Amino acid sequence: MVITCVLFFAGCKKDNNNNLSINYMYNYYPVDSGHWIIYNVDSVNFSYDGVKHYYDTSHYQMQAFYGDTIHDLLDSVNFRVYYSTRPDNNSNWGTPYGTYGLRTMTTLQAVENDIRFIKLVFPPQLNGTWNGNLYVPYTGPSGPYAVFGNWNYYYENIDTTISINGQTYNNCVVVSEVNNVNVVNKTVRTEIYAPTVGMIYQEWEALSVQGGSTLIGWDTGATQGFSIHMWALSHNP
Repeated sequence: MVITCVLFFAGCKKDNNNNLSINYMYNYYPVDSGHWIIYNVDSVNFSYDGVKHYYDTSHYQMQAFYGDTIHDLLDSVNFRVYYSTRPDNNSNWGTPYGTYGLRTMTTLQAVENDIRFIKLVFPPQLNGTWNGNLYVPYTGPSGPYAVFGNWNYYYENIDTTISINGQTYNNCVVVSEVNNVNVVNKTVRTEIYAPTVGMIYQEWEALSVQGGSTLIGWDTGATQGFSIHMWALSHNP
């Protein structure tokens, strides 16, 4: 992966309070009706019986298709997005699953598996931080949403060039959502967004070596958890 720094200006909006033009950069998450992105996805579930490690691996494609948008009285944009999967590009798409999101003046909120996340803040600023899990019903390390505890979202890189499988995306932003690693547990999630496309890459690992050892590496020594990597294959526009 190649990363270089480039300045980028787009998606300006007028600030009525000071009559200045502010570049909110909304096009890092386009929600126009008809926009779609197809991803390749690699997913691994890890388990361990005390003797042998097991890896349940799957490879598939996922499509995000954006539907109707509605502007409310606060000038926020409510949008629908439909996800569907297929084994490969020679297969038909399965039944789509519909969800929704909200773009306010300064945030992009997306609902995933009935949980609302603040994915982006506008305009992006290097090292700018926010509580992206503000709406996650986290109740502690033993609760059902324990994996989402102690996350700290920040812009790790802005206006960078990213190459994925030979495709180059300019002026991208890199969001580090969590990077908590110790001798027993590893929780990492990073997402990369490209202007006019949206999310082009996601890495999410929630692994534990409880009862095992990291000496043979997280990918082979994890006793429980999962690893998901997804990257954009094609998109429109």
